[in-house]
Amino acid sequence: MFNRLGSFFTEASLWIWKIMQLNLIWLAHILLGGVILGLFPATVSMFATTRKWLTGGLDSPILKDYHRYYRENFWKANGLGWIYVSLGAFLLFDLHLVTQITGMIALVSTMLLLFLLLIYVFSFLYLFPYYVHFSQSFKQYLIQPFIITVISFKQNILVAIGLIMVGSLIYQMPGLIPFVPGVMPAYWVMKVSMNRYKEMQLTHSH
Repeated sequence: MFNRLGSFFTEASLWIWKIMQLNLIWLAHILLGGVILGLFPATVSMFATTRKWLTGGLDSPILKDYHRYYRENFWKANGLGWIYVSLGAFLLFDLHLVTQITGMIALVSTMLLLFLLLIYVFSFLYLFPYYVHFSQSFKQYLIQPFIITVISFKQNILVAIGLIMVGSLIYQMPGLIPFVPGVMPAYWVMKVSMNRYKEMQLTHSH
């Protein structure tokens, strides 16, 4: 019993240290890119690290592989990220314009845009796990996250629940902000996404 308890605390301590370490590396690499150019390559590198953890690489060192992935994917990650940001800005601008008018057409347009924004948000979340899990063309990286969002209702719910729980935890314990806000959501979205990829592969194999 005591051996099991000791093993549990050892493993828990390792996880806490790894999460804190990765989150600080993520923040440092965002700053390394001047925030604007650092955000997306730092985030895809964080997802690549969580993917490695989920495939049994928890014991491997973080910084060296993280920084290599960051350098190798710097411009592609920025291109994809800022295209997605531009699309979101376009949808928000359209929503702003629609709210300035009244009538049935405005109501229908508002509902449609809110629905598109919801799909967009989940697609943006799925971009990162898809990018680090598959080797695809730039065009496919833009398109496939939207398709996955549309065909993955259960996973969308799971992602939403997980993010709400993480957000609630951080809200209740704001002292965690420097240590966990990036890694915990990334790990959860990566885990849900990888399970979905396995389901899709099994479906296509039958």
